[in-house]
Order: sequence, then structure tokens, then C-alpha cells
Amino acid sequence: MNLTILTQYYLPEIGAPQRRLSHLAEGLAKQGHRVTVLTAMPNYPTGKIYPGYGGLTCVEEINGVRVVRTCIYPTQDAGFVRRLSSYFSFVFSSLLLGGWKLEPCDYLLTESPPLFLGITGFWLSRWKRARWIFNVSDLWPESAVRLGMLNNKIALRMSEWLEAFCYNNAWLITGQSKSIIENIQQRFPRVQTYHFSNGVDAARFCPDAATADARATLHQNAECVAL
Repeated sequence: MNLTILTQYYLPEIGAPQRRLSHLAEGLAKQGHRVTVLTAMPNYPTGKIYPGYGGLTCVEEINGVRVVRTCIYPTQDAGFVRRLSSYFSFVFSSLLLGGWKLEPCDYLLTESPPLFLGITGFWLSRWKRARWIFNVSDLWPESAVRLGMLNNKIALRMSEWLEAFCYNNAWLITGQSKSIIENIQQRFPRVQTYHFSNGVDAARFCPDAATADARATLHQNAECVAL
């Protein structure tokens, strides 16, 4: 299988999607699949490009995974205009610059949020003739509204339109939780969905890995919760 993962966030950044998607990519690569990650220049959570990175594009290999990076306008400003500028800078750079670096693939998995990356995912899947998988780790624009990040009526309607467009045009919709999948199924009953939950490394977290220090720490935390 030849898989491309499109995500704004990836190693060496820290965070939930970075860890989850890197484990997925590395696990598939170890099984003999060809995996490419199309992502932004690392800048999270500082809002500044990491040392050693920069320019329009760069290609590197991390733990057996080919990583293609394109430029982004980095910011940690919570303001609507700057945050939106950051999102769309990567939407366009990943499509116009990253697309030329990618080989044709069997599947293209797009990580959302940000929802706007669905624009790139849709066009790249057509360009590379790939089946488009839209992975929803958090419901947008619903979550953005609840967090107060999106309160403009016009922007909200456009986001809702984009959400529906992505769901209706993807080959498969995957979700990190059952509640996400149930929400999508209720609003879009005709789309194909799959519960793609987070996993665990059973070789690392298992009874054989237990230690006296770990038991003592867990016991102390349990007492604190009980109190």
C-alpha cells in the first residue's frame, strides 16, 4: 500500500496528533508499506519555525517515513485573522508546492482539524488519483464555536459548507471517538464512516513492564483521587 498522510502537525513537534499520526505512519512503514507525510515546517507550540528548518519546502526521513514539508505562516496569536492566515498559508503551500513533491498514492488521509485542510486533501486526492480518507479528530466548526474561536456568521456558514463538502466527497470518514462518528452519521447518514480509535503499544504497556516504582506512583495517585 502507498499511503500519504496530510497533516499540519507532525514530529518533531509535540502534541496528540503528532504522536498519534507518527505512530501510525511508522507502524505501517515497518510492515512494508510506503508512507509519506505531507506537513508544515515545525512551529508548534512556540509559533516560530524550529531551528534547522525553513524555506519553501524540504524533504527528510524520520523513523523510516518520508516527510515532505512546505512553508507556513507561523503564529500562536489567538486572533481570528492571524490564525486563519496561518491555516490557509499551509492549505495553499501544501497543495501548490507539496503536490509536486508527492508521488501517486493509493490512499490520502487528511487530518482534521484544521478543517480547511480538506481543501488540499480533496484536490490532492484527485491529482494523485487516491482514495480520500478524511480523519476527524475533533468536530469543526462545532468545537471552534464552543471555544469562542468562530463567532462570525458568514465564516460559520462557510465552515459548515466546507465540512459538508468534505464529508460528502471523501471515500471514507474516520473518527477518533464513537461520539464523533455518531454525530456525523446523524447529520450525514449517507456517508461511509469508520471508528478509528486511538491505540496502545501493548509491547510497552503490559504486565511485564510493571515496576515497584510504577505501582507506588499509581497507588499514590489513586489515593489522591479518592480524597
